[in-house]
Amino acid sequence: MGIGKVSSLAVASLAKVNSLAKASINKISSVTASFAAAFTDSISFDFDGSNDYMTGSSQLAAAGTMKTSGSVSVWVKLDSMSANGFIVHWAAEEGTDDQILLLWNNGSAVIRGNVKFGGTSNTVDSGAGLENDGNWHHVAFTWLSGSKTSANNITRLYIDGSETNNDAIGNTWGAAEDPAYFTVGRNEIQDNSYFNGHINDLALFDDVLTAGEVSAIYNEGSPKDESDHSGLLAYYTMEAYSDGDTTLADDGSSGYNLTITNSTNIDSTDTP
Repeated sequence: MGIGKVSSLAVASLAKVNSLAKASINKISSVTASFAAAFTDSISFDFDGSNDYMTGSSQLAAAGTMKTSGSVSVWVKLDSMSANGFIVHWAAEEGTDDQILLLWNNGSAVIRGNVKFGGTSNTVDSGAGLENDGNWHHVAFTWLSGSKTSANNITRLYIDGSETNNDAIGNTWGAAEDPAYFTVGRNEIQDNSYFNGHINDLALFDDVLTAGEVSAIYNEGSPKDESDHSGLLAYYTMEAYSDGDTTLADDGSSGYNLTITNSTNIDSTDTP
C-alpha cells in the first residue's frame, strides 16, 4: 500500500474519531443542560414576619396519615425574630387539643416541633444559634403515634442532617374529625406568630422519614430533588412562582396547591 493511501486512511480515521468525540461531548452537554433545567433551585419565599402566609385546602389538611404519622422536610433561613414564627401548622376544626406544628419558639430561641394530641404536647427542639445567623438550615420533623409497639411512637427533629431531639408520644389524635387546617407561615388558630425569614423546598410526607433518608436529603446538594422519596404527599420547590401569583403549585403529583395571602412578590433569589 502506498504512503499516500496510508496517510489518507489515517486522516480519515482521525476525522471519524474527532467526529465521534464531538458528538459524545455534545450529548453529555445536552444531558447536563437538561438536568440543570429540570432541577433548578433559584427561588425561595421570603416571609415578612408581619402578615405573609399560605394556606392549603381542607383536602390537603386531611390527606394521608398525618394525624398518626408523617414528616416535614424544609429549608429555612431565619431573620431576626421578636416573637414565635410558625413554619407549618396542622390543626383540628375546633379547639386547641390536637395540632401538629413546626415553629421558631422565641422564648427558648430554638426551632421546635410539637405533636399535640389529646391536649398533651410532645416537643422536640433544635440547638441554639440559628436565629439570624445568615445561613440556610435543613429541618426535618417526623412523628408516629398509635403503633402497637409503643417504642415506635416517637417524634424527632433533625437539623442539617443530624437528630437533635426526640420525645415519646403517649397519646393519639383525639378529635373525631381529620385535621381541618394546614397553614405555612403563621399560627392558624390564633392568626398570629407570622414567620420572619426564608422558606424553600417544603416537602410533606405521610410516612416517617428515616435518619438515613433525612441525611440523604440534606447531603443531596443543590439543586435538590425530593420527588423520589416514598410517601411524598406534597412538594413545593417555589420554582414555578411569578410575581403576582396568588397560588403556589404543588410540584408533586397530588395537586395540593397553596393559596398565598398578603403578598404579590414573596419570591427571593436567596436559596440554599
